[in-house]
Amino acid sequence: MAHKYILDTHALIWYLEGSPKLSAKARSIMDDPSGQLVLPLIALAEAAWIVEHGRSSIPSITSLLASIYSAPI
Repeated sequence: MAHKYILDTHALIWYLEGSPKLSAKARSIMDDPSGQLVLPLIALAEAAWIVEHGRSSIPSITSLLASIYSAPI
């Protein structure tokens, strides 16, 4: 049975940025194709706010969404 994990805003941003702030354990969980990841709408909204206000290396909300759709998560 696959494990289910709920993503947090910072984990999402740090994963997509490739940031060393994300722990090795969290990165391995997010890289594991057998796990189920849940992205709460509030975490997506917060990530969009972070990107929109230039507090991330992700250049735009469009890029954020494209990264989410193309990431193995």
